[in-house]
Amino acid sequence: MTRQETQLTDIDIQLLQSLGRVKGRRLRLLIFFTLVTLVFGLLLFIPSDTAGFTIGVGLIFLLMFSLCYFMWRGVWLMRRRSQLSIDNGRKGIVDIELKALLANGRGGVDYVADNGEVYRVAVPLPGVSVLGRQLASWYPGVIERATGAVGEHVQLHISVTGVLLQVTYPDALAVKAPAVLTETDKRLVSQYHNREKVIIIGKITEVLFPLQRGKAAHETYIRLGDTLYLLKPLRQTEHPVNPGLEVHLHILPGKNGEADQLLYLLGA
Repeated sequence: MTRQETQLTDIDIQLLQSLGRVKGRRLRLLIFFTLVTLVFGLLLFIPSDTAGFTIGVGLIFLLMFSLCYFMWRGVWLMRRRSQLSIDNGRKGIVDIELKALLANGRGGVDYVADNGEVYRVAVPLPGVSVLGRQLASWYPGVIERATGAVGEHVQLHISVTGVLLQVTYPDALAVKAPAVLTETDKRLVSQYHNREKVIIIGKITEVLFPLQRGKAAHETYIRLGDTLYLLKPLRQTEHPVNPGLEVHLHILPGKNGEADQLLYLLGA
């Protein structure tokens, strides 16, 4: 196992800045819950002859206020954490042999080295569009379950505040290659029939399951090489997704600001 310290790269800084912003789905949820809280707060000032109505509104207001408080507090803490990392300008790089990858119960994950040392980190996840496509932005993940490729050599880039900036598995690198759309692909994305797709070939090294708050379908992220991918294909995945599985990811790259679209995943 080796450790070293170096300067943050431009990519690291962009990731940290993205984490410190509230946008997209998270921003809409924050605004929605804040407005609902304000509505119930205003209802408390409306005279009512029914004590039960006032008590009910008061309880809902307290519940919504608590929820908004913790949501906005989380945003402030993440922004502060990101800015402290940027101001420091340094990061640590650790090379370990992975013994276990576990959700730590605090929203992040623990990378357990073969010598027993534990590296507890906060995990940035790629943003998700309204249509369920992966974006280039990042948001603070709250990881409920995690599993990794035990025995693999892994290099972790960690900010001074414990944000995971980059993960590399040197012995499990992924390869990308352009390819023309097949007839099956064109049926999935008929409006983009004149585009090329990208096939990413590699071994799954990590599987992350974020905490789901009232969502019907669970979101899953897999790592190929040094990149996390949101596993929401247009065509149902036929293989169980586990670390160590060799796969081909077929992706339609976004253009002009569009999000990438995962077409499907095939076992190698």
